[in-house]
Amino acid sequence: MHSEPPGERDALREKIIGLGETSLHKSYYPELQRRLAELERFRALLDQTHDAIFLIRAETGRLADVNASAKAYLGYSKKELLAMPFTDLISPQQKARFVEFVHKISVLPSESRQTWTAPLVSRSGTEIPMEITVRSVTFGGEQYVVAIARDITERIRIEREIRIKESALESSTNGILIADLTGAVMYANRSFAAMFGYEREGTIAGRNLEAFFADPTVGEKVTAHLLDNPAIVQETVGLRSNGSPFHIQISGSVVQNDAGQPLCIMLIVMDITERILTEQMKRETYTQLGKNIEQFAILGDHIRNPLQVIVGYAEMIDDPFAAKILEQSRRIDDLVTRLDRGWVESANVRQFLRRHGDGAKPPGETFFRFSNLKEEDR
Repeated sequence: MHSEPPGERDALREKIIGLGETSLHKSYYPELQRRLAELERFRALLDQTHDAIFLIRAETGRLADVNASAKAYLGYSKKELLAMPFTDLISPQQKARFVEFVHKISVLPSESRQTWTAPLVSRSGTEIPMEITVRSVTFGGEQYVVAIARDITERIRIEREIRIKESALESSTNGILIADLTGAVMYANRSFAAMFGYEREGTIAGRNLEAFFADPTVGEKVTAHLLDNPAIVQETVGLRSNGSPFHIQISGSVVQNDAGQPLCIMLIVMDITERILTEQMKRETYTQLGKNIEQFAILGDHIRNPLQVIVGYAEMIDDPFAAKILEQSRRIDDLVTRLDRGWVESANVRQFLRRHGDGAKPPGETFFRFSNLKEEDR
């Protein structure tokens, strides 16, 4: 206005063109710079993450943006990725199901999130197993789908190893029991359940070790020993669910973490009833053999005593039959001598078996072997 003083007109002009102290340009530009700096920092963080991040236009399915990890995983440039639909990156076997999955996501409320597992195909054709978290978002009135893909190759390998180990535990013919450090059972395989007369392995979990031994104190002693020693081998008497005892051998050890701290106790149990019965039968056989040998020796003496009398009388009489009696007496004495040699040899065999046999122990006898003993102490 011409009526305004010249000074006010100059101040208004400088404010409009951005030269004044309170110009619109000077008040907006620092805020813009700050926002751009925040955006750059956020973009740098996205590029540093190991997860591949894809921004997908919901209407066309084409990629609107990707982070650096997506380019690194797939081997494409950003320009190449932005020129293709996201579904071109999905394994052909999973593509149709994934499209249906994304369609369901797009009709859900904004910010809803779902997870899908599918391989992404790299530029070289390699399929990378991914866990893809998908969510629907809206920017500036346009709907997008954000897909965050995490490489689960290592997780799949570990899960496969765990399944193999679990299968090995389940298929073992020996009973396997895992308990916590207080002796409470955490896991038992099928063989253990069958050995101890339980219908299902699940019914064993939560029980204490003492429930599986005829002598309840054995479970407590085994637990206490393993907390101070790396391993134990013990023969003892187990107790089935119906209360019947049977002979078992347990091999126990402590499972530790990477720092060497104890995590749990693992016991491998074998039913040795047949072996114990065989050893008992051997002991009874050795005992009976000894008795038979002693009887043979006594019987020989009993035969020789009357035989000496017969020989004495035969030598005293003058009769043609005396020579015949003496001849038969010598034959009897020879047979008895051969029996003597036989029982002596049997006694030697018996002693040899005792010295070099299996060293059977009486039924129910318990013994310990500790893995931390020195060789000369074993």
